Amino acid sequence: MREKLSQNQRLVTAFIYLIAIMLTFNTLGSGLSSILDQNNDSSIWFYSGILLIIMGKYVTEPYFSTPTDTFANSISLILVLITIDDKTKLWGYHFLLIYSISLIVLSLIHMIFKNINEKFKNITYFLLKNIGSSTIIFSLVYLFSSYSYFASDIFLKSHSICMFISAITLWICIVFFDIVGKIISKIVTLLTLFKNKNPQEFIGISIKSDNENRYTVEIEKNSKNINEYKNSICRLVVVKTDSDSYCIGIIVKCRFLLNKLWLDILLLHADNQPIKINKQNLSLVGMDILFDEQIGSTRILNVDSIEDSIKSKIEQSYEYNNCENFIGFILPDSNINIIRFSLLNNSSSKIKDGAIICTKIFNYNVLYQVINGTTKEESINSSSDFGYINGIARKLGVYNYQNNELSVVKWIPNMGESVYLCDTNDASDLRELAKTAIGRLPGTDMKIPLANINSLITHNTAILGILGVGKSCLTFEIIKKIVDTGIKVICIDITNQYSSAKGLSKYIDDKLIINEFCQTYLDNWKTTAETTGAKDKPNEWGNLLNYSSKIKYGISCFLSKPDSNVLIINPDNHVVKKAASSFNIAALSDVSLVEKTKIISENLLEACMELGQTDTARCCIVFEEAHSLTPEWNSVVNSGDEKHSNGTSKVILQGRKYGLGCILITQRTANVTKSILNQCNTIFALRVFDDTGKTFLENYIGKDYSDTLPTLEERHAIAIGKGIGLKQPVILQLNDTKYIQSENLESN
Repeated sequence: MREKLSQNQRLVTAFIYLIAIMLTFNTLGSGLSSILDQNNDSSIWFYSGILLIIMGKYVTEPYFSTPTDTFANSISLILVLITIDDKTKLWGYHFLLIYSISLIVLSLIHMIFKNINEKFKNITYFLLKNIGSSTIIFSLVYLFSSYSYFASDIFLKSHSICMFISAITLWICIVFFDIVGKIISKIVTLLTLFKNKNPQEFIGISIKSDNENRYTVEIEKNSKNINEYKNSICRLVVVKTDSDSYCIGIIVKCRFLLNKLWLDILLLHADNQPIKINKQNLSLVGMDILFDEQIGSTRILNVDSIEDSIKSKIEQSYEYNNCENFIGFILPDSNINIIRFSLLNNSSSKIKDGAIICTKIFNYNVLYQVINGTTKEESINSSSDFGYINGIARKLGVYNYQNNELSVVKWIPNMGESVYLCDTNDASDLRELAKTAIGRLPGTDMKIPLANINSLITHNTAILGILGVGKSCLTFEIIKKIVDTGIKVICIDITNQYSSAKGLSKYIDDKLIINEFCQTYLDNWKTTAETTGAKDKPNEWGNLLNYSSKIKYGISCFLSKPDSNVLIINPDNHVVKKAASSFNIAALSDVSLVEKTKIISENLLEACMELGQTDTARCCIVFEEAHSLTPEWNSVVNSGDEKHSNGTSKVILQGRKYGLGCILITQRTANVTKSILNQCNTIFALRVFDDTGKTFLENYIGKDYSDTLPTLEERHAIAIGKGIGLKQPVILQLNDTKYIQSENLESN
């Protein structure tokens, strides 16, 4: 068993072994010059054998070998093997060459595919760990070369048998017994006793256990090391958990209460089991207990004293690797959808609305999103109160990196289960992420794509929020992703923003956009309305019928035009008039925006119907400033507009079977017809202040999320629906515009 030595002690041990080897072989008749002569093939036993065994065991890989270590060691061995002059002299030459190449291939496979398949990663890691360490690789070189250069001429030189036996004996002493390491360890232990210093320092007895994985230790204020303990977050400890065993844990919380220091300890797990050490194997962590200890006894663990197999388990532990992100424990009154968790005082600065946290359910790392927090006060005794913070989070599910989706886990975590902050943000990937996703879970690299473009369109989408929060930018990005799939888009925009220099052209190639409907398709369309017609036919007065026929023609041309994907229409620019009334047909009145919108929508539906029914999206109509285009009945400006708004709603209700759907953008949900809004399956809710909007969205996203709408950060939105593959609402961190605008993509 390898001794538990500090770095300096390991260096001393390696130096002593090298001196002992050179003295031994010099005594047996092989001078130092022959041992160190690199021009001699036989020097491989020293430089690529025993020297690298010692260096790996005590310097470069004192605990365990990583796949990158195996890769580097194998490359080194191949370089040595190909430089040997007489390859036939080295017994096992071809075996060593094939063995090294196999390890290189296995290391590359592990490093390339380790993030794709967890089971495959564990298998390759196990193989590399057990057959790819420097001790094993260079032991083979040492044994083969010792036999080849010492034992093969055993009948030619009388001292060869002594040299071969000495080589094997030294190798056994180093690899299996580590005699020098044991001697140094005993000397260090003896010196420690003289100094009256225990490397596994006793800190106290656990006074309570909230569950089987969590312990609390109380330390008196007059303890001589209390100042050291209060800064001991993430330090390893050993806790006696029953009469026959100890477990390794980590300190996750320190707090002063009633003039005492309380340490919360979380046990570490490997392969879903606590890292447990039986009493008779305490030497694995460098512990020698002279007398039996009380259950709950806790000691600070000296990292340098841990045996490599235990060290490996610790470094595989989820709790150890995520100690910096540990924020608290699950509290009572959590349910299937909502968890409540205690928040460590030092974690308050890490948490904010929308933060992603995770905890265990059935050994799955289940994600939750923070939606609220509360302050609490607890009385310790009649003269002392203790204040703390609780967090509230809503379940999202398990994130699948392969499919970029959230899967539901149908239960709740155990009370007292650990809670961690998910912090996997990688800024270098944000540009690539923006190409395929609409956003990501805040502060992480977990992207949320537009999972189903067809459903996004045919089941309709609403983008809601106050002025200036980025609704148009989000709309442009969605239109860009729709256009990339080849689906046509017709934008009804009365703001002229879509056709401006800062509009769609910054996201989509100009060649794919038709900005001026009138000039492109209606060159002969008269902008001055006619006042003639039969007196008993008021519908013939004005140019309404002509306008409708021109709209139908233009839409049909657009749908059949392969090199144009976006058509921008501003009905406000269309001079359309009709008879003022059936009693005064000679007087003309302007056709309202709402009626023009209905005409455009109806003609688009008719054009799609002529193409036949379909299961996939064919065309998307975008209603920018929808409160002006499709107002609610009590928000209309002109008499009769409620009828026209209902006409547009009817188009949306009928459009799905013909591949037609809409994207609706508005600042005020109260002023938009609910006949369309209620048909929007996918919702993007940005910052909203009005109670009407919050109340409407509460039906989709729940009260807990609707309450966060007024405080949403910039470039954040609450999203839900089939279009993004989310069955539950999620606060998304939207892509930055610099990553999605066409000019930035090309320049970078």
